[in-house]
Amino acid sequence: MIKLENLSKTYQGEAKAAVYNLNLEVEEGEICVFVGPSGCGKTTTLKMINRLIEPSSGNIYINGVNTAAQKKSELRRKIGYVIQEIGLFPHMTVKENIATVPLLLKWEQKKIDERVMELLELIGLDAAANIDKYPHELSGGQQQRVGVARAMAADPPIMLMDEPFGAVDPITRADLQNEFLRLQKKINKTICFVTHDIDEAIKMGDKILIMNKGKLIQYDSPKNILSKPQNEFVEDFIGSDRALKVLNLIHVSEIMESDFDFAVLSDDYHSLIKKIKQKKKKYLLITSADKKLAGYVTLRSLEKNGHKNWQKYIKAIPAVKKDASLKDVFNLMLEKEFTIFPVVDLENKLLGRINLDNIKNHISFEYQE
Repeated sequence: MIKLENLSKTYQGEAKAAVYNLNLEVEEGEICVFVGPSGCGKTTTLKMINRLIEPSSGNIYINGVNTAAQKKSELRRKIGYVIQEIGLFPHMTVKENIATVPLLLKWEQKKIDERVMELLELIGLDAAANIDKYPHELSGGQQQRVGVARAMAADPPIMLMDEPFGAVDPITRADLQNEFLRLQKKINKTICFVTHDIDEAIKMGDKILIMNKGKLIQYDSPKNILSKPQNEFVEDFIGSDRALKVLNLIHVSEIMESDFDFAVLSDDYHSLIKKIKQKKKKYLLITSADKKLAGYVTLRSLEKNGHKNWQKYIKAIPAVKKDASLKDVFNLMLEKEFTIFPVVDLENKLLGRINLDNIKNHISFEYQE
């Protein structure tokens, strides 16, 4: 648990405090997102937690221990730190970057090697293809993954993240957010996460701390912040599209249709045609025998071509992961101009489907509440 008690920071020569009398508690295993306009004190607060910046007054407790009573080096080894610029060492390989803190802690080489491989699997980065690459050989999203892995290398109970996904494109950013939320279910860290983006805060946070001019304005769950903003500043900061922002709180798995029709690659041409017509469909999704999504095929293309090797007429279709947010799906609908998507797991196995009507119905329901 992290506890901030009457925490303030005033810089010499500045009339106003960068952070003023901040009090909050972050429970074990929670993601607390700090959000607010530029200069509101969110990054200053984050840096005070691991003593990159020393408070002017007040106290910080981690699991009941005052951080001021600990050596900085010992404190920081218990805290993973991820920044927007990633900060990977350019002259070190992926493996060497991830192994930095374990080496400082004098772990045995075998234990380090095992931990590196474990983390690469955890973050979804192919070890064989990437372990010996240097940062400049990786994409921005891959570099971010390595940065997260390095922060987790010594298995710290706490992670501090300062706009960790801010330097990548919107599509990669959404993917990284989803992957990190999946990862958090496994690692269950206590996380303080800085962003300037209220949509990201709503999507990522168990709790959200909204700051302005160094002060705490509201500290609450995303749902309560959307439904019960503390004051006019919070209302303005959230924006007028609160009904749409609710989509960040809902995951595909919660409302997807699990009972639907599909065909498999082993179906023969005539049985496939019969199945489509019996179900009164214009198309069917196609999977392999083990339910991995192959794409879709239309009745029109099958009847037009009349070919027994019908598999050649399968078309690719974008899919969404089950733990994507409805906001992610809505954005994808606008981008791809589809109104329905198959839902898959991490192994691309078909789980369900989701369409625009599902989302419309849920917006209406949530907004009425």
